[in-house]
Amino acid sequence: MNLPAAAAVHARGKPETSMARPAAWAHLLFRPYLDHLLRSSFHEVTLLGEPPRADANLPVVLVGNHATWWDGFFPYLLNERLLHRRFHILMLEEQLARFPFFRRLGAFGISPGLPRSVLGTLRYAASLLERPGTLLVFFPQGELLPFRTRPLGFRRGLDRLLELHGGPVTILPFVLRCELQGERRPHAWLMTAPARTASPENPLDLPALEREMEGMLDRLESEVMRGTRGMSLLERRPAVEVAG
Repeated sequence: MNLPAAAAVHARGKPETSMARPAAWAHLLFRPYLDHLLRSSFHEVTLLGEPPRADANLPVVLVGNHATWWDGFFPYLLNERLLHRRFHILMLEEQLARFPFFRRLGAFGISPGLPRSVLGTLRYAASLLERPGTLLVFFPQGELLPFRTRPLGFRRGLDRLLELHGGPVTILPFVLRCELQGERRPHAWLMTAPARTASPENPLDLPALEREMEGMLDRLESEVMRGTRGMSLLERRPAVEVAG
């Protein structure tokens, strides 16, 4: 984000403390830590289905369900392994205050109970999307909800974000599921849908996206029950294993 854009955000009342402060050194420190953390905490992290692809000329909004404390780590891993974009993620301000290091990884905060803060945060997020190489992780549910929650309960923040941005973006839906399956550590599964472009001429249909992601969660559960094998995201050079 350039200085004029930052100044404009401040002028609209966005507190500076809610801004991301990404730093290359932070990623260098975090990558091996995350690798150790996930390997020690999970039996496996698997991507089912086709690997995600996105237009290199557009920013990406990675839209996910929010069911576990780990949800922010998996998009970071997915980006590191496959997408290789400038990472940003929206977190609750109270959580970010507990883990301020995450600002150095591209995280920024939102306070849902403060309407002016919410609007300022969405304006800031929209300014990040001005850079084509950006990947922004967004959880439209706005809170942790059980995996089988239906409907997912998407709030309207994503619509407002795209309206404030005012340009084309790639929407990349993803769903995730964690559970124990005969191992001491849980297994995590991710699945993405084909990317699509949202723009003022072709606006995002949020209710349709919510229904699509509910269907993705059902398919993910079915594939897990079938024992479908996919791409390990814990391997440094993941290799796809063809499902039987």
